[in-house]
Amino acid sequence: MKKIIIGLFAVIVLAATMSVSGASAAPETAAKAGPYEGVFHGTVYALDGSKAPMSLDLTHRGNVVNGTVFLGEGLNVDAGLCGSAAIPASSVFANGTTSAVNPRNLSAESTFDVSGITVTVDLDSQISGDQLNAEAKINLPWICGSSPEISGTLQRA
Repeated sequence: MKKIIIGLFAVIVLAATMSVSGASAAPETAAKAGPYEGVFHGTVYALDGSKAPMSLDLTHRGNVVNGTVFLGEGLNVDAGLCGSAAIPASSVFANGTTSAVNPRNLSAESTFDVSGITVTVDLDSQISGDQLNAEAKINLPWICGSSPEISGTLQRA
């Protein structure tokens, strides 16, 4: 059972961490490109010091952000008593929305069910010029003993 939870946890982390997911996307409009538009490259870090390369290929029209997240190998996420998982290299499609008041800030919350356990991921990202900074906190049940955090800085290519 613990092995199943760890495996599903790894998939959830990839899908929710550093991606602009969690909010439902409205249809794209003919609006001009927003600040999240472009290709970004950088590194994401877990609290244990593990890291992995990451690339984002994003479009940003109006308040809608869509794109693909590419994660390389090397990131390990420690879920306390619920185990730890090496996140495999892979890619995932992501979408979300920015605030109409501040299009340079994206805050999202995603909720997943892992083997009957509700896991919430809170994502907050800021973009300034060509630099995107993001943090994700994975809120696990108290029994796990810790809520992993992942952060990263990416530069526009």
